[in-house]
Amino acid sequence: MKSIEKALERFMDWDGVVGKSDRTIENRMYEVTRFARDMKLTRLDQITEYTINDWINAKESPTSVGTRRFKLSCIKSFVSFCLAKGWMDGNPAQLVKVNIRNVKHAKREAEKKKAFDEAEYKFVYNNIKDPEFLGELPEEIGDFWLAATVIGVETGLRFGDIVQLEWDCLTSTTITVWTDKRDKRVSLKMSSLLRRVIMGIKQTNKTYLFPEQRREYLGKSRHKYPMQYKRILKRMGINDKTFHSTRVTFATRASKAGGKLAQIAKDLGHSSVKTTQDHYIAA
Repeated sequence: MKSIEKALERFMDWDGVVGKSDRTIENRMYEVTRFARDMKLTRLDQITEYTINDWINAKESPTSVGTRRFKLSCIKSFVSFCLAKGWMDGNPAQLVKVNIRNVKHAKREAEKKKAFDEAEYKFVYNNIKDPEFLGELPEEIGDFWLAATVIGVETGLRFGDIVQLEWDCLTSTTITVWTDKRDKRVSLKMSSLLRRVIMGIKQTNKTYLFPEQRREYLGKSRHKYPMQYKRILKRMGINDKTFHSTRVTFATRASKAGGKLAQIAKDLGHSSVKTTQDHYIAA
């Protein structure tokens, strides 16, 4: 096997066999493909520690430390697979580390994600279906965003997990999900508000709560809805929040209510409580 393209196809197939999430497979494919394209590589024997380092630690790149580490992890996984298959003699990616000196100061600092304050959340809840803020979007999109906002704030689920919610995930008291990003089981109590909102969702599919949004999210429109939500917020005068703010709001509320950090991290599906503390618990 000499071709990077063909090796990547086999790598993706294997990721599927071992149960990697669609999102993980897609991200790995994207990053390895971009690496090969940017560095003009077509063969596995062209992948060296030097080509990897030049791409990961490019001085002109605006990417953050975390993003660079993620890109490197994708390449390491791919090369490790090729090594195990006997297609490469070694793993040059293991020699490469992110050179923080090549990263601009602002990108070295972890940005604290922002939660909705209670006034903002109340305003969004009461007004997100208003045509003034939806613009030319149909009324049913307002219904979706109302439900998604409440689910996000009440459960802390990521947008990708929300659009893939199944009716079987729900009981009268709990909502249980195997998260898409980390493949972790999360079980959360159903609040009265959340129960009321979910009961108001029109069932158009026997399996999924939001079949249309799920179809587009898993297709080629992954970024359509988060950008749509951000535009709606801007029309409301909320310029510094995104849909991810619902997740931060959940964590911040739980912390203020006396929740233990370890439990909040578990509810969010985090592997490390440091991630929860540093990025999700608003001051």
